[in-house]
Amino acid sequence: MGLFDFFSGNKDPQKAIDKIRRRLVDQYRQTHERYECMDDLAKIGTPAALEALLERFTMQATGSTVDEEEKNYCAEKINAWGEAAVEPLRKFIATHEAVYFPLKALREVAGDEVAVETLLEAIRSCDPGYHEGLDRLREIVSNLRDFQHERVFAALVGLLASRSNEIRFYALDGLVGYPPEQVAEHFAARILDPDESQRVKSLAWELGAEHSLPMAPWAAQLGPIVPRGYRLDEQGHLTRGGPGA
Repeated sequence: MGLFDFFSGNKDPQKAIDKIRRRLVDQYRQTHERYECMDDLAKIGTPAALEALLERFTMQATGSTVDEEEKNYCAEKINAWGEAAVEPLRKFIATHEAVYFPLKALREVAGDEVAVETLLEAIRSCDPGYHEGLDRLREIVSNLRDFQHERVFAALVGLLASRSNEIRFYALDGLVGYPPEQVAEHFAARILDPDESQRVKSLAWELGAEHSLPMAPWAAQLGPIVPRGYRLDEQGHLTRGGPGA
């Protein structure tokens, strides 16, 4: 049956799209079949077809290389929609856990400002008190780290107050990409917080030393607790070294 045979006679276009979508997200289909599904949906070109195409990002194909290649191809197909793809992409990112490839497509068609705003809105919609919300927040924060932006910086600082150890872990990892003098106080605060987890503190020490963060203002407090393998140098920068290094 040809593609547009679906839309002839008494055929229901939505049923046709749903049929293609089911084949697209079937991990047991052959790779070439899923590529054909993506091509078919792109040719249909309706908003419903685009929503179906986005569903490819929710499925993990067997083999990481195959999966990545298919998702990159899907993102390229979505990019061809141009401006018409922006709102469906934003909606998908706001409601789904798998955001890396949709975000990649959104950056291509709408730019970083729209992508940043979309991720920040998605953060506000997450409830980390529930497993599903925490998984989605983790994925969003992981992708937020790819942007250098003042609003992203503020969001990452805010996430250091998250009740989730893992979210604070990701936030620190994202902050280290900013100027050392801008982030040092936040690393010192995590290290000196008596309620902070050991995992987050260990990351703060490690990243702080890796990036030689200027810790002189907190040297009196940090000096007695510097772990083996790290030290504060004469200028108060956190580095690797010291006894037992």
